[in-house]
Amino acid sequence: MTPLGTGFRPAGKLGIAQGLFVLWICALALFPGQWTMPVTDRDEARYSQAATQMMETGDYVDIRFQEDPRYVKPAGIYWMQVASTQPFGGPDAPIGAYRIPSFLGVLLTSLVTAMIGARAFGGAAGALAGVLLSLTLLAGADARMAKTDSMLMLTGTLSSLALFQILVQPKGSPARQFRGWPLVFWLANGLAVLIKGPIISIMTVLTILFYVAFTRDWRALRRLRPLPGLLVFALVGFSWIALITFQTEGEFLRESVGHAFLGKVAEGDDDHGGWPFYHTSMLAVMFWPGTALLGLGVAAAWVRRREPAMVFLLSWLVPFFVVYEIVGTKLPHYVLPVYPALALLCGLGVKEAPRLLSGFGGKLVHGLFLLIFILGCAALAGGLWYGVQDLEGEMTVWIWATIGTLIAAALASILFLRKPSFSGATYAALPIVAFYAVFGGVALPRFEPMWPSHGIWQIAQRIEGCERINAATAGYREPSNVFYLGTKTELTDGEGAAAFLRRNRRCGLAVVEAREMETFTAAYGRPVRSLGTVRGTNVSKGRAMELQLLVAEDSPLRLGDTRQGRL
Repeated sequence: MTPLGTGFRPAGKLGIAQGLFVLWICALALFPGQWTMPVTDRDEARYSQAATQMMETGDYVDIRFQEDPRYVKPAGIYWMQVASTQPFGGPDAPIGAYRIPSFLGVLLTSLVTAMIGARAFGGAAGALAGVLLSLTLLAGADARMAKTDSMLMLTGTLSSLALFQILVQPKGSPARQFRGWPLVFWLANGLAVLIKGPIISIMTVLTILFYVAFTRDWRALRRLRPLPGLLVFALVGFSWIALITFQTEGEFLRESVGHAFLGKVAEGDDDHGGWPFYHTSMLAVMFWPGTALLGLGVAAAWVRRREPAMVFLLSWLVPFFVVYEIVGTKLPHYVLPVYPALALLCGLGVKEAPRLLSGFGGKLVHGLFLLIFILGCAALAGGLWYGVQDLEGEMTVWIWATIGTLIAAALASILFLRKPSFSGATYAALPIVAFYAVFGGVALPRFEPMWPSHGIWQIAQRIEGCERINAATAGYREPSNVFYLGTKTELTDGEGAAAFLRRNRRCGLAVVEAREMETFTAAYGRPVRSLGTVRGTNVSKGRAMELQLLVAEDSPLRLGDTRQGRL
């Protein structure tokens, strides 16, 4: 018996069949688009290009994007991307190879989430939570981008699994017989620092403080093995940080801690401020389709609020979420590390649905979140239609198919929610998987107005006449150009592109945006030839563009038929 009331009764471990089911559904949902979607601006392009330059230079300590130091994040994710690209050509690998760590991050997080759920609430509840996590819009998007967030979520969830085993499982239970959980805990937190700094450390400290404060079990802290654990944590998380700090004479700490971390806490950084309750309101879309089950999850949390497993889950979720509602900078992925906790609430909610829906209060909360889910579906469909119009694209058959799968997913979910069950959840997941297959695998990659850099590369890879082509872009300075056209690509203006082409008359390619064309023509003062035109939208700035691929009149460069190189 604990001070909170009911003692903890372990539900069991995740079965092999349940684990394989989670991995299968998650892979079906996450894989489409991994290799077909062009590189996105700006973060993914910067991460991938920095990893490329590590391979080109052989320097795996100093992180750079072209000549500029990139010290906003530690080296962990870059090393993972370097490793994942080796079987696919190293620095010449397509963008899909750089996304492998993100794909694995969400896939394995779903499995670890299922493991936590099985231990806390039973195998079926855990499996549903794991599947639901991978189906959420935010996790699905991050799985398809070569960034830090998916792997950060994995390390945070591994830390929470180990913490659950150490703090919550009763003494003498089979789960506590494994003595390596403290090592898993400290390793996970050290890796998290190596990936994105102290984010998971903050989440972990908040979880421990709130759980111990509510249970009054301060002696549980000894089971963390803090002295040897902190040594492991420091060796894993801070060895590279110490090295790069010494090498850059403190510049890394000034940039990563002073700007990238403290600056975001104090005030909105890089125009990414947000309204009050930003993250809470964004759940309607970012946690879709899980929003439909959140009402059941909230009701289940209230009913079982005194049980240690639920206290742990809420200690993991609520403090971290509140902190990010307070900080000045707000982006949806900042709360991704606690999405597994939300999914676990939903899994428990489905398990407890018959009891929860027997009373008026449970029905009211469930109905409210069901309404939010329906509004989220409408927002997704409307946002898709508006995005196509805003980017001056066409409503292709694949866009209509995406809207069709979205409607099917909404209807299947509503039917399931009339009488929630684990078997019904499986059938409700299928149209959602179809939505990701059509939208992420086909419709989005083929929507050309979104991918002007890829359009430039499609033309550039057909250019013949020189063994090596030098490139510059004027008026379109997005980092995806560097990823596609090479590290030496110059991002400049019209005058800069003219000077570049004068220096590289034989093998130079100038990509000039229409707004810079007059300046370029006046500065260059010589005839040029166009090898192609790309029309699209700079999504980062929301601006339509027309780009000309220009070479000097006497250049041997010409268009051929062969295609090679990156996607």
